[in-house]
Amino acid sequence: MSEAGSVRERVRERLERAIDGRVEVRDLTGTDDHFEVRVVSAAFEGKSLIERHKMVYAPLLDWIEDDTVHALSVRAYSPAQHDSFTQENEP
Repeated sequence: MSEAGSVRERVRERLERAIDGRVEVRDLTGTDDHFEVRVVSAAFEGKSLIERHKMVYAPLLDWIEDDTVHALSVRAYSPAQHDSFTQENEP
């Protein structure tokens, strides 16, 4: 891959360009190829879980296919879902 920076940072940048919202990316193993992404976007309103995952996977497909991104865990929320989730999990 010719782009500069960690794969984690490039995944975040691609998702931020593709989906208007907040994007967080965690490297799960320290190997820069297993990630958990959390995306909060109004674009997910009214979309099924499968549709949301497809929206997140789409800008990363070439990296998934060439194994640059080996594993991807997706958490995709609308703003209302995210607010509800965070309020439920606060002490």
